Amino acid sequence: MAAPAISITYELHPPPGTSAPQNCTSTKDHEFIVQSLGAAEDTLKNYYEGLRQAIAQAKGTLGEELTAWRDAVGSGEQSKEVKVKKGEDEEELDEDEE
Repeated sequence: MAAPAISITYELHPPPGTSAPQNCTSTKDHEFIVQSLGAAEDTLKNYYEGLRQAIAQAKGTLGEELTAWRDAVGSGEQSKEVKVKKGEDEEELDEDEE
């Protein structure tokens, strides 16, 4: 029987012109093995401890990779956000609510 594992796959579609971060690709597969820790008499407890550790490892690894991609995309995405200026009517409504 194969060891239990957490499998995660992602495929990113960064904006055109975005340079890939160092040691990163836009498509990635990960597998985090759930290690059973300790003695056999505490099997369920050990399984969940191993599962917790595998989840923490997955969270850390993906967090680092996706943060690198977020930083690579950087301010290019911020320039796409449209800031809507409030009209006079909206400003009056805001004042009335206070």
